[in-house]
Amino acid sequence: MEYFLGLGTGLVLGVGGTLAVAKFRNLFKNSEVKKLRDEVRHLKRRLDEKDRHVSRMLTETEKLVQGLSQLRIPPPSQLQ
Repeated sequence: MEYFLGLGTGLVLGVGGTLAVAKFRNLFKNSEVKKLRDEVRHLKRRLDEKDRHVSRMLTETEKLVQGLSQLRIPPPSQLQ
């Protein structure tokens, strides 16, 4: 009799403990703080990508300016 009582108690405590741990982990998995951290991480990644893009565009613009500054355009009086 004591064996079955111990077995039943252990089973109830094991299942209860498992469910409690699952609920506890689920609280933090779907918490607002985690969602906000994920969103901040995503926004930082996008900002870094945009910074790299702007940097590349600035470099290209500087190259174009250098190329155009070396061109010799005759004065308008010589064009006619």
